[in-house]
Amino acid sequence: MALQQSRTGRRRAAATLVAVLAGVGLTLSTPAAAQAASPCTSLTFYRVGGYPGGADMHVPTVGWQTGNKSCYLSYGHSNSAVLVLQEALNNCYSRSLTLDGNYGSKTREAVRYAQQKINEDIVYANIAEDGEYGPQTRAYMGFAIFGVNGGPVIPNVCYYPG
Repeated sequence: MALQQSRTGRRRAAATLVAVLAGVGLTLSTPAAAQAASPCTSLTFYRVGGYPGGADMHVPTVGWQTGNKSCYLSYGHSNSAVLVLQEALNNCYSRSLTLDGNYGSKTREAVRYAQQKINEDIVYANIAEDGEYGPQTRAYMGFAIFGVNGGPVIPNVCYYPG
């Protein structure tokens, strides 16, 4: 009987906590949603070793050169972060997107294709194939490598920042 009362008490306390949080306007969210609360707005260059003269990987981030990769992109976004995503999709996933920085239907389909390829190649990835770029996709997606100081993309060479 004491065990049953303890479980009931914990359930009642949890329900009360949720009600209090909801009453003050707070909600509980999953870690993935919390990690990608902001849209990607720009990019960060990451130095990649092993290339003569050096090379940089460009990754969508919140703000210019912040290193904050915890962001998302989806249909309707239009900025330099989308351009970086399009470059990666063209170079690492053999898509032929126009590099315009607009996340339209073709970019969404290209992201969906990349997500399918990731799930085929990495059995445990199990990411949603929804056409949106977020924390799950970023964790497994390859990004284009550029020559140092704004050099051109190195064809068919990708880096996986995790």
